[in-house]
Amino acid sequence: MTHDHTPLRLVPDDADAELTHALRQLYAPPDAPGYWSALEQRIMDRIAGGESLDAWWSVPTQWARIGLIAAGFALIVAGSLVLRARAEQRQMAYDSILGPSNGGPTLAIRDAQSERQATLNYINGR
Repeated sequence: MTHDHTPLRLVPDDADAELTHALRQLYAPPDAPGYWSALEQRIMDRIAGGESLDAWWSVPTQWARIGLIAAGFALIVAGSLVLRARAEQRQMAYDSILGPSNGGPTLAIRDAQSERQATLNYINGR
């Protein structure tokens, strides 16, 4: 059994030599002798300074007022929907016990009922 230790290459080296060379020049670190130490010093100064920087996850200050107003509207809408649902539940409970309202008094003439028929009508909600 042989072990082949050739590196994996997606494209041949000579396929895009010009583009590869241009990209390596573009992304190469600067040749200045003090670049890395100056970069390190700037980073350490920024950390030591404790400056409050806006991070990518923080909300920009211009959006804070708009966000609070939108949240207020959302709370008002949610509250009104909760109150409406409660009112509908109360009305449904009322209707299930007393029956739906007809909108006003009505007159009806009935034949005389027996006591038994009147009890059944009362139980059935007629």
